[in-house]
Amino acid sequence: MINSREERFMQRYHRLEELAPRDVVARAIVAEMRATGAPHVFLDLRHRGAYFIRARFPRIYETCLQYGVDLATQPAPVHPAAHYAMGGVRTDLDGRASLPGLFAAGETACTGVHGANRLASNSLLEGVVFGARAGRAMRDFAGHSPGAHQIALPEAMFPCTTEERIRRLAWRKCGIIRSGEQLDEACQELQKDWQERNPDAGLAEFCLRNMHTVALLIARCALARKKAAARTFAPIIPENSLRSKNTR
Repeated sequence: MINSREERFMQRYHRLEELAPRDVVARAIVAEMRATGAPHVFLDLRHRGAYFIRARFPRIYETCLQYGVDLATQPAPVHPAAHYAMGGVRTDLDGRASLPGLFAAGETACTGVHGANRLASNSLLEGVVFGARAGRAMRDFAGHSPGAHQIALPEAMFPCTTEERIRRLAWRKCGIIRSGEQLDEACQELQKDWQERNPDAGLAEFCLRNMHTVALLIARCALARKKAAARTFAPIIPENSLRSKNTR
């Protein structure tokens, strides 16, 4: 990877360079974007040659061509996203959460068999193995819990906000690089949103309500992780800087 100055930068952040864990690479990219003022960095495959790129990454190559980027001759602009995050709802090995009747499986579940970084191997395990186990457990629960569908639910309230605002707020203050102060601000802003009844609410309104709830939970839970606070909140520091400080 190279920045807008066509400089490789990952060696400044981790000894594994571009092969560092995904969260490290993502935070390094954000750090470079902020340092250079650029909206992205670049993935440069030109040194591998056209034949290798077309044979190894045919669909990616064709997709990039559709957007005017030839990976054989041009670096591709890239921007990070927190798509690698896994785990959240703590479950047992059959997908049961602590709330009776609530099951979770896949990348949203925290079973304890993987770390926080999504890889092909652990996401496959979570989706295929624990998805099947959770499915069987849900079937058994539904078959032996006649009152499960008779729980009185509180009246739904809907936030007066927009999807775009929630997305911007979550990205700026709950995203890849975040601080305790930013998370606290996110909680306060989301909690200030006026809640109202909407008897005519449809799918779009419920989706917006869910997004608002998830954004607030992300901020609250991140703040509650006091033991991991220093690691979770702090911006990434280049390893070279750490080594130089340790040798003084």
